Amino acid sequence: MRGIPRPAILFILICFSFLCASSFIEAQEEDILTAKTFISHDGVHPGKSFKVAFRLSITPGWHINGTKLDDEFLIPSELTVDENDDVQVLKYYYPEPKSEKFEYSDTELQIYDGEVIFGALFKVSDSISPKGHILKAQLLYQACDDRSCLPPNTLYLEIPFNVVPPSQKVNQINRQIFSKIDFENVIK
Repeated sequence: MRGIPRPAILFILICFSFLCASSFIEAQEEDILTAKTFISHDGVHPGKSFKVAFRLSITPGWHINGTKLDDEFLIPSELTVDENDDVQVLKYYYPEPKSEKFEYSDTELQIYDGEVIFGALFKVSDSISPKGHILKAQLLYQACDDRSCLPPNTLYLEIPFNVVPPSQKVNQINRQIFSKIDFENVIK
């Protein structure tokens, strides 16, 4: 590297190291949490309700924060779905979190790890048109291991569902996953 001043080489190496570390953290964060959505029926009649399950898979060794935290420096997990004139969220369901103590907190924290299922109950309007629709959802979360936490992240999800005429029969689907959600015992 003849002709390039040493400070310039050092600066280039530092920048390259920072970019590599930042890419590693970003790639690592993408792998920590994955989600899949499930709907409760193969079709929805206008004016009726349906359920959506969000199955979260959290990489072993990691957890996400619960929905209610006493620590002002940590970010609670929060699911939100974009509502409109045709679709309204009636309830969100979050399962009971676990309590654990970690190096980075003075108190026990409410967390989720492993596989977790969040849920939402929706009602569609009487005037919604029979066709395929897509709801957009966001899951705000902060991933942590037993020593520290990453910056908060948002996972964007789409929920496709079909509205069908009242004369068309609809069937329950994904019963196994919905058997794990108690919409009568809603936490939030």
